[in-house]
Amino acid sequence: MTIIERVQVEEGFLDGLDVVLVPGLNALIGARGTGKTSLIELIRFCLDVRGYTAETGKRSRDHALSVLGAGQVTVTLLDGKERIIVTRTANDTEPRASGSFIKPIIFSQTEIESVGLQPGARLQLLDSFTGDRRGSDAAEAEAVSVVRSLTAEVEALRREIDEFGLQIAGLTAIDQQIAELAPAEQQLARVSTDAGEKKKSLDVISGTIASTSVAATAIERFKQAVARWRASLVTISAAPAVEAWPATAGKDPLSPARESIQRAHSHIQSALDELGRAETESTKLGRDVGGRKIALEEQARQLRKEIETLQAGAGNIVRQGQQLRERKAQLESLRTLSAERSRILGALVERRGRALDRLDAIREDRFKARTAAAAKLNLILGPKIRILVGRAGQFDALAASIADTLRGSGLRYNDLAPALASRMSPRELLEAADTNDFNLIAEAADISKDRAARTLAQLKEADLGTLATVPVEDRVEFQLLDGPDYKDISELSTGQRCTVVLPLVLRHTERVLIVDQPEDHIDNAFITDTLIRSVLARETNSQIIFSTHNANIPVLGNADRVIQLGSDGRRGFTLVAAALDESPVVSAITSVMEGGVDAFERRASFYGRHRKR
Repeated sequence: MTIIERVQVEEGFLDGLDVVLVPGLNALIGARGTGKTSLIELIRFCLDVRGYTAETGKRSRDHALSVLGAGQVTVTLLDGKERIIVTRTANDTEPRASGSFIKPIIFSQTEIESVGLQPGARLQLLDSFTGDRRGSDAAEAEAVSVVRSLTAEVEALRREIDEFGLQIAGLTAIDQQIAELAPAEQQLARVSTDAGEKKKSLDVISGTIASTSVAATAIERFKQAVARWRASLVTISAAPAVEAWPATAGKDPLSPARESIQRAHSHIQSALDELGRAETESTKLGRDVGGRKIALEEQARQLRKEIETLQAGAGNIVRQGQQLRERKAQLESLRTLSAERSRILGALVERRGRALDRLDAIREDRFKARTAAAAKLNLILGPKIRILVGRAGQFDALAASIADTLRGSGLRYNDLAPALASRMSPRELLEAADTNDFNLIAEAADISKDRAARTLAQLKEADLGTLATVPVEDRVEFQLLDGPDYKDISELSTGQRCTVVLPLVLRHTERVLIVDQPEDHIDNAFITDTLIRSVLARETNSQIIFSTHNANIPVLGNADRVIQLGSDGRRGFTLVAAALDESPVVSAITSVMEGGVDAFERRASFYGRHRKR
């Protein structure tokens, strides 16, 4: 098990502080303003442990930064025989660590009393009992990325197919025009044998022109696709500006990595060169095909003129026929291309479906882990405390995403978004947009079909990949048995909420647990009956760090190490750091926590006189 072995602070209010911690219970004591909370918040900041709510997280970070100033905090972790050094300054966006580590559980003074009121905080607290989630989180992030990427491809391909459809729809009109022109063309062939022969020759040339036009269009689409791809690569082709290794630091250990960057850059440049050659070749081919088409069109014009001299108006008829058949050939080619694109679209939708299945499975497994953790805690803490877990019961994030999508549409999205979020999953919304199923939208939101159609049209204009992957988190409820009935934590007093949350917090036996003043809002009876019993029941190699003003915690909890902090008003520092039974600690507890020897002895005398016999 990982424990915190040492905390060192440079500069700021705790400048020069060097605290050594041990397995078991570590009690931070001292008068108010000596830096107990500051030390805990610096540990939280250094190890990047996020708060249970956005508000408490920001408050903790601000506290740490104000105490640290321009300094640096370093935490040494001991994982078995491996030491991991983690350090951070105010300018570091994240900690710098010598190895990977599991973060401790940290609660500030206000989080114990407020964590139960926030759905996200309750979920985070339960998740801390489900084991290491780094693998699950990485798998979920990958699945989300795949779904979003495939959805972007699907939407782009669907728009292309829709554009093809608009053009292909003109085939019917062209066929009709060709049919209407046919009698005039037949009449032309009958009037003059010479004109008929020329008409046959012109028909052959017109067919070649049509096929050449189709080829030219295909080449142009190819060239544009290559150009777009190449342009996208150009934007990322510049190698990063990597600084040279300092000459005073010895041999450059980054040499292999620098060579990898150079090879990667070379590969990208090679790819750009290949795409450039493809673009050049397609441009040359397009010019060649265009040149052949121009020559053919010149032959066709000459034939039309000759036909026109044989019979007035015939040239115009022939020209119309040629143009119509050329356009028909292009649209028929486009229809073939559209069919191929539709096949690709179907395959993409199928791949996205499998990616969504994987994402659903990851989230279902997480729900099962949460349910198992809740069941285990209920066995230990029940029947007094009960934890309930509901699948995908937090709709706020999805409702907010839908509202953002519908904003500016003229629809009453403040009512519509929560209704849709609570009755349709993100995947169902995506599939409704895919199939244009406005009836499903109307039924789910209990709105008219016209309004549902407008809603669906607005959704289809949104980033459907993002919408489809919005996490609808599980809902966690904490309840306390009060008389014959369970009460939800939102109905409890501050003290009652703490009597629910603290026993949960103290069940963390496999991770370092740090709590700032756990005695706040609870009485001494709860401290001795519940808190101390939980502390004493923990395994000897586990670690707890409490800051406290209550002598019962270090004394009855048999603290393995007591650290007394002091302050001269400008700087906090360590006064005592030793085992519980050493005289400096006894003196510190007696003076700081018991009000001095006289006060302690008077209370002892009072209890002795009034003790039940």
